[in-house]
Amino acid sequence: MMERSRREMSRGRWAVERERGQIPDWRPPASGETASIDKVLPGVLKKMGLSDRVWEQDLLRDWPGIVGEAVARHARPGRVQGRVLCVYVSNSAWLNELRRYSEKRILENIRARYGNRIHSLRIQLDPDAGRV
Repeated sequence: MMERSRREMSRGRWAVERERGQIPDWRPPASGETASIDKVLPGVLKKMGLSDRVWEQDLLRDWPGIVGEAVARHARPGRVQGRVLCVYVSNSAWLNELRRYSEKRILENIRARYGNRIHSLRIQLDPDAGRV
């Protein structure tokens, strides 16, 4: 039995793949028509409503570089609501320290790295602090 090349697709097969992938274009892609994943992925993530989740993971990964190692041991980024980032701290001493001395610097560092995605910070005690 002879196999078809990977780029060649029957109309029936294309109809099934189009339905599965919810692809609006009725025509199968022409052979040789490809796009780089870094060009396609942002649009796919946005369409699926996942671009904010990816950004939050980037923020979590970059957190020690944004706030410094010492602060990162006692504070972590939490949820983003609208354009407000909730920052959780381990105890009230760190809560006071960040609110009084570091809030503006942290916000500036986030904006320098990610643009104006975050408008302000809400610093509060970590609801998971002390849990084992």
